[in-house]
Amino acid sequence: MLKILVFTSQIPYPWWFYGRSSFYFLIKSLAKKNIDIHLSFPVRNIKENEKNIEHLKSLGINVYPFEHNTSDRPLMLLKNLFENEPFKIKKYWNENYYDKMVNIFRSIKPDIIQVHTSHMFKYGFLLSKQFDIPIVLRQQDIVHNQIKTYIKETKNLLYKTIAAWQYRKTLKYELEIWDYADKIAFLTKQDYDYATETLKINPKKCIYIYDGIELKDNIYLKEKNKKKAIVFMASDQVPNIISLRWFIDIWKEISHRIPFEFHVYGKICNIFEKEKDNLKNYKIFLKGFIEKPETLHDMLAKYYAFISPTIQGSGYRTKILEAMSIGIPVICTQFDYKPIEPLFEKDKDIFVFNEASELLKII
Repeated sequence: MLKILVFTSQIPYPWWFYGRSSFYFLIKSLAKKNIDIHLSFPVRNIKENEKNIEHLKSLGINVYPFEHNTSDRPLMLLKNLFENEPFKIKKYWNENYYDKMVNIFRSIKPDIIQVHTSHMFKYGFLLSKQFDIPIVLRQQDIVHNQIKTYIKETKNLLYKTIAAWQYRKTLKYELEIWDYADKIAFLTKQDYDYATETLKINPKKCIYIYDGIELKDNIYLKEKNKKKAIVFMASDQVPNIISLRWFIDIWKEISHRIPFEFHVYGKICNIFEKEKDNLKNYKIFLKGFIEKPETLHDMLAKYYAFISPTIQGSGYRTKILEAMSIGIPVICTQFDYKPIEPLFEKDKDIFVFNEASELLKII
């Protein structure tokens, strides 16, 4: 039986937050194929995630969580001025975590290491080097491209300067880890082409494999009691905040001409809380965090359409596939559509817009 040691940058379950479906369904599929999966990830509080960890174990996965806070902290960013590794990578590193994984590695003796995202590659790299074992990088997002789009969209000069500094460090870091990895699996053809054609990474070590989402019943068609609204759900990560601000301006242009409200769910609502009274004037309503994730799909099915208004980032939006899996029509930006263009036909499988007039026509 093939034995794989897998590193992810966060706990893969619940899979419907922060793009975790990219981890979850792949690992679950491998476990179903009688592959011995040994999974490790940092988590802020193990006790609070006991049920989630037990769920992963119930799939036949061996789980080794490590308590480590990976949130952004200003002091760490200041210290990063004097460090070679980029901040987004450095904050995931913990010497005690690595020592623990060395002992686990000796105990389980895996055949291969699989690392999801650049953030966790250092753990896999050092283990691979120490024990002479192959390492595969599942490049969920190209981090330096995420920073590049942030530089393009943000108007704050200080933030631009900090981001430019991090961009240079991150590009250098990712080129180094791509050089070391035995195999790199990108999520999209777009990322694959960028790596092999623009950055001249050896195409023999690269491949692109789109993630999958488990299909559900088409509960969208079964749900007859629809809300007269279009829905968006997101975390409070910076690309989501910038994208939603852009979309709100688009929505304001057309809100008086359409019979729909716009409902926003998730932690991103906290960022816009002070603006909620003004937003209501344009039929925009902040619905807050979903306390019971198991109700997510039934709630989505009550809306006329799901919208993904992304204008910056890397990879692709797993939330698009998650929404599609229950049958709800999806509207997205051209930025969202480009990475998934080989999979879906515009205006047949998915609706695409770039400006207010195009969105109005779609609605």
